[in-house]
Formats: sequence, structure tokens, C-alpha cells
Amino acid sequence: NTGNLLFRGLELDPENPGLITVACLSLLAVALPFQAVFFLINSYIQDSTNVHEIEYRMLLRISLICQTVSYISLIGIAVLMFETHLYIGLSFTVGSVVAFFLVRSALAQVDILAKL
Repeated sequence: NTGNLLFRGLELDPENPGLITVACLSLLAVALPFQAVFFLINSYIQDSTNVHEIEYRMLLRISLICQTVSYISLIGIAVLMFETHLYIGLSFTVGSVVAFFLVRSALAQVDILAKL
């Protein structure tokens, strides 16, 4: 996201920036802090050995919110990719959908295994 913001932002015409590009870059800018918080929370949970159960549940909920906002940023990236070329946009969209379902499937398997 940072790379897209930097390079696509530098490409913007200061006199007449494309509204779609600006909207997509704004989505990416909104998502960046949430992604940072998501990674911080996950690092804290993994590194800390004595996280209280209530704190753990609260951090997981906050992490889920951050993760959801990060997923929304994929929409902005997809639109930017479609603006570049149809095939690039389609490739990115298909890859994102497959990755999303793979992650969800893996998380479901973890939940099933945890109950055993």
C-alpha cells in the first residue's frame, strides 16, 4: 500500500488529478494505520506469554476490525490495477479472492483442530 501511495501519488497531475485514482489512494491511506495496528497487535500476542484472557479477547476483536479495514483497501488496489490494464486488474482480483478463501479456510481448520 505504501508503494502504491508513493508512486501513484507522484504520478498524479497536480492541475487535474484523476478522481478515481485519488479516491483509491485515499482508501489506501486510510487502511495503512489499521494495518500497522494489526501487525502490532499480532506481534504483541505472539511475543507476550502472560496475556490475560479478557485482554486477549479484546485484542482479537480490535485485530479483526483492523483486518477488515485492510481488506477494504484491496478494493482500492484492485481499481488502481484495473486502471492500469484490464488483465492486470483481473489477475489481481482473482489472486485476492483465492488468497482470501485460502486464509479463511486455514483459519477454519485451526478452529476445528483447537476443539479436538
